[in-house]
Amino acid sequence: MKKNIVIVFILAVLSALFATLYLYDIGQQNKSMSEKVKVIVANQRIEQGKIITDSMIKEKIVPKQYAQPKYISSIKEFYVNNEPVYISIVPFEEGEQITTSKISSITSGFGLANTIPNDKKAITLLFNNQEVNGIISSGSKVDLISIVEYEAKNNQYEEASCVVAQNLLVLAVGNDIIGIAKNSKEDINVSVNIPVTVAVSMEEAQKIVLAQEKGILKIVLRPISDNLIQQNKIIKLNDIYENAVVKTKKQSAIQSNTEMQKRQKELNEIINKYSQKQ
Repeated sequence: MKKNIVIVFILAVLSALFATLYLYDIGQQNKSMSEKVKVIVANQRIEQGKIITDSMIKEKIVPKQYAQPKYISSIKEFYVNNEPVYISIVPFEEGEQITTSKISSITSGFGLANTIPNDKKAITLLFNNQEVNGIISSGSKVDLISIVEYEAKNNQYEEASCVVAQNLLVLAVGNDIIGIAKNSKEDINVSVNIPVTVAVSMEEAQKIVLAQEKGILKIVLRPISDNLIQQNKIIKLNDIYENAVVKTKKQSAIQSNTEMQKRQKELNEIINKYSQKQ
């Protein structure tokens, strides 16, 4: 009898203890939910590569448990000496929290190297001013298409095009560098070809360099909100003109090589010019 009473007493104590712990846990959760913090969210859609200004963001009070890791709590943190100091390295949707892991500081003293996203490299290409001037600017998104002439299995020379890289962020067009105020007095000379610097992965850089070496590169502007990566498809000249054959073989290759060397020399001269201006 006494043994049963002891067991009942122990069970009652344990039940009371578990109930107390349960109520304490609920109380802690309620306390955590009631604790508020200030975070910074996008006031509008912010595109990748844009300088973040106070008109693009706002402060918002949220429960602490809903604050994202590395959140920012004040708009003042986006300014130094009344100048914006951050650039978006990914797009932000309206209402999305701004975190330090998704933005990068901008410092004109470091030039172009400071604008390259952490997981990217930068490569500079040369395009005709008619393809770029007034069309492509820093912060644009572009695709690159390669046009190449090659010898097919039937010993006939053919031409084909394919997309070698998609959705690339333009870091600079001439001396117009993303995140750095452009000197209005330093306009691009439209009488020459224009260097365009894009952010790429190492694999994309290898494809682009090979495509540039073996053929012609063309730049395609895409809508800023378009992040779709489409399946690559090689388009041959025969797909457009049936039974078309490239008749100029050796001469075409010689001309292409000469033109490539000329463009490379011009590219080096232009890059040196813009580097000195920085």
